[in-house]
Amino acid sequence: MKPAPDFSVILDVFRRNEEPCRVPFFELFADDKIMEEVMGYKLAVLEEDPDRYFDQLVGFYEELGYDYVPFYQAPRFPTPDYIHGEDTATYRRESRKWMNEKGGPIKTLKDIQEADWPKADEAVDFDLFRKLGEHLPEGMKVVGGASGGPFEHSSFLMGVENLSMAVYEDPELVNTLNEKIGHVLVGAAKIISSMDCVGAYCFGDDLGYKTSTIFSPRHLRRLVFPWYKEIASVVHANGKPFVLHSCGNLTTVMDDIIEAGVDAKHSFEDQIMPVPEVKRRWGKRISILGGIDVDFLCHASVEQVRNRTLETLEQCAPGGGYALGTGNTVANYIPVRNYLAMLEAGNEFNSR
Repeated sequence: MKPAPDFSVILDVFRRNEEPCRVPFFELFADDKIMEEVMGYKLAVLEEDPDRYFDQLVGFYEELGYDYVPFYQAPRFPTPDYIHGEDTATYRRESRKWMNEKGGPIKTLKDIQEADWPKADEAVDFDLFRKLGEHLPEGMKVVGGASGGPFEHSSFLMGVENLSMAVYEDPELVNTLNEKIGHVLVGAAKIISSMDCVGAYCFGDDLGYKTSTIFSPRHLRRLVFPWYKEIASVVHANGKPFVLHSCGNLTTVMDDIIEAGVDAKHSFEDQIMPVPEVKRRWGKRISILGGIDVDFLCHASVEQVRNRTLETLEQCAPGGGYALGTGNTVANYIPVRNYLAMLEAGNEFNSR
């Protein structure tokens, strides 16, 4: 049986309070195409009909048993370069786009000086968060924020290849860009986390790949983690937890992430470290979210998903500080039957 939304349950997870009455669900987000497949209707366009879009967004997460609605707005930074290609996913859209790893709009200090940078209080459309809040039923909150972190935005605007070389060859360029981005992100976090409808602040900042961090820990400690610390500070000052989604093997920097003030970490992959091991290793210091491997969800049977989910919950639920979900996002190449099987297994576990 699906429980009524109660944000205090997942808030206890974020804060690692006592073991909650049930294990809540957590996702960075579900792909629009997954939402449409589950609910049986086409989503409205946010920019054209925000009230209808928010009703549909809230309806999806409430129907599936979440205690919150994820919502993010991209900061109004210069537009990155994208590469477009065919979408071959199960629930496909017209095309799929990727960031151009080889370059972006920022190549020189002059590019930074001439670019149109937002002020922190104009970084995103903050009114959209407030409007979403008006659509929330009792017990639900928003979890989200200005999307993307300092590393991702730097790599988007320069291309990760150029950024990797510029760290050594043009540190002034990298430092200047990093300062521009960081101050906007901190200001946006302060405003969004102050809203009553927002229960926790969250963004994604992918720092690694399967075997390592993309940048050395030394560079991350200089360029990224100080901004996490500032964001955590303003979010905590507003009485909210700070949730980080970050892909990759972050073993060498987990202590840094924890010490920066991140309350909960999302995005885990079996090939890097299965989530029960993550929970055993760091679960007393930071909350662990999700971890049902996306590749597994793509290829497993419904019964295999059920069994894996129950096994994971048996290992991760004791002691609290864990929420059930995928290892990354509910991408449009995950079979809907397997996504729903994961949630059904979660409800089965909670009903014991």
